[in-house]
Amino acid sequence: MPLVRPISVLVMVIATQAHAAGAPDALKGKSVILSWTETRQQRHVGEPSFYSYNANVSLNVYVSTAGRVFSRRTTSTRAGAGTIERAPGGSGGQGKALFAGQTMTLIGVTTGGAYRTSVDFDASFTSCSARVALAFQSGRTSITLSPITKKYLEIKSTTVNGMSCSVRAGNVLAGAT
Repeated sequence: MPLVRPISVLVMVIATQAHAAGAPDALKGKSVILSWTETRQQRHVGEPSFYSYNANVSLNVYVSTAGRVFSRRTTSTRAGAGTIERAPGGSGGQGKALFAGQTMTLIGVTTGGAYRTSVDFDASFTSCSARVALAFQSGRTSITLSPITKKYLEIKSTTVNGMSCSVRAGNVLAGAT
């Protein structure tokens, strides 16, 4: 499933926020566990050529009983693993969680682009399916700080495979309240 779409990041964010509401009661006190693989065309900023690179990604999200959303995104590659955590009101990670009906959307803004993670739940919020997309501002690449190398990466395309999604009661992120 190709991830690159030549759409404006602004349009993506506005469309996502149009019908946003608070966390549904049925999701409070639960965790959402996502995992997928990415194949990216990337380079460290300043390198002359892009190259193909594979990464395993997990995104764990906890919706507290108060409706506050916490997330931890871990990326593993042959160079190692790195984690980005996000708490309400903080910076980094996947950004703010938005809710509309049976869908939770997370937006993570990069320089020149944005990740959008959409999670669709069944009526009882006990199972889910998810999609991840990386959109680019017109004529730009996405630049983000690698949690693994601590260097800036320039990404020009991404393909996602093997998406899995599950819901379970409790907090998979120890210490989030």
